Amino acid sequence: MPSRKRKSSKFKKVAIEWLKWTSAIVPILAFIYILYYYKQLDFLKKNEEVKSVTTVLDAKDSAKLAEVIQKNKINDNIKIVENEWHLVGGIAIHNMLVENKSTQSAKSFEAEFKYLSDTQEALTTKVITIKRDLPAGKSTKITDLSVGFVNNGAVGCDTKVITAKF
Repeated sequence: MPSRKRKSSKFKKVAIEWLKWTSAIVPILAFIYILYYYKQLDFLKKNEEVKSVTTVLDAKDSAKLAEVIQKNKINDNIKIVENEWHLVGGIAIHNMLVENKSTQSAKSFEAEFKYLSDTQEALTTKVITIKRDLPAGKSTKITDLSVGFVNNGAVGCDTKVITAKF
């Protein structure tokens, strides 16, 4: 009878060791299989080099030149003729007269407001989009336009139309 106890205790020791190793390896293998199944092992592959071709354009083909021409057309066609403004609790309120000399009506335009100090130094510059229809060949009065918080030291304001959408 003593031999039976030895055989069963040896079997238990071997079975426990085998179970420990199996319980440690199986989850790792399952994790690797899940990564493979969902194609998450891409980091092991070598990345292909990206090849690009650079072509030098002449100054005539430059997008900046077209942008400068477009700005000049906008400045000739849409102008802020009158600009009256005052501060209400640090917020600048503007009443403007905008003239559209173009043959198309503008849907919206961006205007730059440069607030100046006593020495005509720029304190703050704000650019806002004004979504207001500007009929072709007419002047439009825009009243009570709030630009935002402005330094109380501002005494003057220069306005300029930057872009317009027709």
